[in-house]
Amino acid sequence: KEKAEKAEAKARAAKEKLEKGRVNPGEMFRTEQYSAWDGEGLPTHDKEGKPITQSQLKKLKKLQLAQDKLHKAYLQHISDLEIYFVWVLLSSGINAEYGEKEKAEKAEAKARAAKEKLEKGRVNPGEMFRTEQYSAWDGEGLPTHDKEGKPITQSQLKKLKKLQLAQDKLHKAYLQHISDLEIYFVWVLLSSGINAEYGGTTRLVCPGGPK
Repeated sequence: KEKAEKAEAKARAAKEKLEKGRVNPGEMFRTEQYSAWDGEGLPTHDKEGKPITQSQLKKLKKLQLAQDKLHKAYLQHISDLEIYFVWVLLSSGINAEYGEKEKAEKAEAKARAAKEKLEKGRVNPGEMFRTEQYSAWDGEGLPTHDKEGKPITQSQLKKLKKLQLAQDKLHKAYLQHISDLEIYFVWVLLSSGINAEYGGTTRLVCPGGPK
């Protein structure tokens, strides 16, 4: 019982810390408090349209840098979970018996296909157009001006919205997958008490699996 309680406390603490890193630093200031942002997601104007001062920008950059570190730790955690997800599929053969080459190959193909599909959804739809091709964006991440400073036309905007909507569906599926993995991560810790420290967070270590 004591071991299980410690495992639960550790799992909860790890999850709470990781939750803070879920927010993309490029998205953290995209709120009603501001009306315009640069390519890195830093506000350039407040909600009333007044330019952000250098002293304000310095503080915002400091906050964004701190969030960037948390976010990178979160992404590393997600990477570990995804590796484990693939490892489970490959090692279990998806309900197939061990040692059966044909079934193992099918399991591997299925795992790779699942990972490839999820990779497409990794990109946040609000970030997908933040490239050198554009110079300004609205609150939803849609471009308002091209790289030369020319306004985006309505026909162009319509196409971009369509692409963003499609990416939004893929991204939601990706986030659901990550949520499922995190729930499984906590469940494994609670049920088995397996604990290993990695980068200030709890990393899942599986016998025979990725270290």
